[in-house]
Amino acid sequence: MKISLAAAVVVVSTCSAHSQEAQTLIDHAAADCRSFENGEFDPGDALQQIELRSQFGAVKAELVDESKYSCSTAASLYCGSGGCMLNLIVDGSVMAWQATGWRLVDWGPDTILLIGRDGGWCGGAGAEVCYEALVWSNGKILSVGPAPELR
Repeated sequence: MKISLAAAVVVVSTCSAHSQEAQTLIDHAAADCRSFENGEFDPGDALQQIELRSQFGAVKAELVDESKYSCSTAASLYCGSGGCMLNLIVDGSVMAWQATGWRLVDWGPDTILLIGRDGGWCGGAGAEVCYEALVWSNGKILSVGPAPELR
């Protein structure tokens, strides 16, 4: 009984710790799965809490990585040949990128979000390697890449 109670407490803590925007993204993905042959949805570890920082400030943010989703009735419901959606939530705003992966990189005082992109985003062919780097600076996300898709 103690183990079950502890597990329930962890789930409640995790569920209450994320934003309404993150919950909405996850709920939409679950609805898409259910609508495809009544599939069972699993968000996996799609939700991550991160911090981006530079010498000009820091911000706590959430990432919802749709590559971690699974649906029992669809092998590729959330991703395509160019990657999966990566959603960054900062202060209630949701920005999204089609991504082949991501990683946080520490560079001196900065923590940078490095996003793997389809080569077409960098002027190449889709199969070529491309990366976009984002940093928090003076109250906003900065990047030399294209403006993020707002959701």
